[in-house]
Amino acid sequence: YEVGTHVSCADGRVDTDLSLFYIDCRDQQLTMFPDGSTTGRITTNAGKTRSFGAEVQVRYSPTSQWIFNTSYGYTNAKFVEFTDGLTDFQGNRVPYAPRNTFFASATYRLPVGRWIDVMSFNARVRGVGDFYWDEDNSTRQPFYATLGLSASATHKFLTVEVWGENLTDTRYTVFSFKSIGNTFVQRGKPLTWGVTARLSFDSNAAD
Repeated sequence: YEVGTHVSCADGRVDTDLSLFYIDCRDQQLTMFPDGSTTGRITTNAGKTRSFGAEVQVRYSPTSQWIFNTSYGYTNAKFVEFTDGLTDFQGNRVPYAPRNTFFASATYRLPVGRWIDVMSFNARVRGVGDFYWDEDNSTRQPFYATLGLSASATHKFLTVEVWGENLTDTRYTVFSFKSIGNTFVQRGKPLTWGVTARLSFDSNAAD
């Protein structure tokens, strides 16, 4: 069940999207890693889960040069009926479902001149968490945020961009599971930077 709205105001300079949702799910499929000395994973069905939350997105353009974007999502996902024959997981959080998601960015576009048509500068923050890796909620990834920056220059069909991601070198886990009595972890990307060149041609342009 979902209800939402889109609101535009300030002569179109502010756009807002808001939605509320409730999910009543039966026989939700889950991936589980069984205990014991054998490896592998199994797919099982949780008897019943329920999720509710909200999402909001706001875009603000005070001038033709500035663009601000922000979004936030909240989800509360729990088991209503679920047992594996040994343990009752009723009331536990559903694995891999982040409670919070967040994004914010600011972009500035600067028209230049003859050799460079437009320069663009962008700063952004992404945040996710917290969430659990297993149905018994024994392992958890706390909320984390990463910072990204980029600057680009465009001339006709060529754009060159210098960018950096996770500039704070935040340490986080993107996936984790237990198997054969051991815990396996995939870490997120550390501080990363690079240069990207893009060519864009308009096939409809006149010769």
